[in-house]
Amino acid sequence: MNRSEEVEAQAADWLARVDRGLDREEEVAFAHWKATATEHRVTFLQLRAAWQRIDRTVALRQSQRARRLPPGRWLAAAAIAAVLVIGLGFGIRYWAQQMSVQRFETAIGAQRSLKLADGTRVELNTDTLIHATMTSGKRTVRLDRGQAYFDVVHDARHPFVVIAGNRRITDLGTKFSVLRDGDRVVVVVKEGQVRVDLISPDQASAPVVAERNMVVIARNNETLVAPKTPQEIDNDMSWLSGMLFFNQETLAEVADDINRYNARKIEVVGPARDIRIGGSFRRDNIEGFKQLLRDGFGLKIVDAGDKIVISN
Repeated sequence: MNRSEEVEAQAADWLARVDRGLDREEEVAFAHWKATATEHRVTFLQLRAAWQRIDRTVALRQSQRARRLPPGRWLAAAAIAAVLVIGLGFGIRYWAQQMSVQRFETAIGAQRSLKLADGTRVELNTDTLIHATMTSGKRTVRLDRGQAYFDVVHDARHPFVVIAGNRRITDLGTKFSVLRDGDRVVVVVKEGQVRVDLISPDQASAPVVAERNMVVIARNNETLVAPKTPQEIDNDMSWLSGMLFFNQETLAEVADDINRYNARKIEVVGPARDIRIGGSFRRDNIEGFKQLLRDGFGLKIVDAGDKIVISN
């Protein structure tokens, strides 16, 4: 597929999405795609204009002929019109039908392993939702919420892309995880490299390339890249084995992380919020965590229905 064909395929993809309605993230991505090159905008407008002309023509002819054609002839005319629509331009309907968007989701406390059509292995963490689009020319995963780990089958001609909020993460031969928590996006690179781009038509930003044992933390239009030790990377990935590691983090931060995995929530109040702790904990063992806090810090723990209140 040459450059012109790729742009036509992308334009057809966007036309199909616009036809069904864009969500906020897609609107941002669509605006960025149009702003990237004049060729993108022109091709999209040409396809949309051609589609609208054919659509109006088919509707008019069907209306005029339906009154005078016998039922069999009317059905034949409708079939011919449908063929004309399907054959429009570069094959808008062909590309739309070739789109293979799959939805994968986990509940609170659950974890799921799956393999995408291209062979890429994905691990979904608790309360995670992704939409994966796998076609002959496109490999894109949209992370709507939660956290996912990707062991990517590399293909330089068809990069693997993860969209998380206003960030686009592109595989450069990689094993990496992406966490989306509201407007905060955290990318942890275990192997290879990723490129992280800001998707914003209103603000220019240089892409960030992160290599093995690096973490990218992004919020709104700000981006931080920091190195980590292999052990720290393993700790960040510990959720894959059902464990959580903490290194002198505040009890409030630890509670927020544990709460992602459990329906019963921990609420830390007062000075206890600033106590720093470290260690490893099973993410679903709240009872054991409570006992450790009693034994290690002498904290007061009160069970209050659907939440657990911890204080000095």
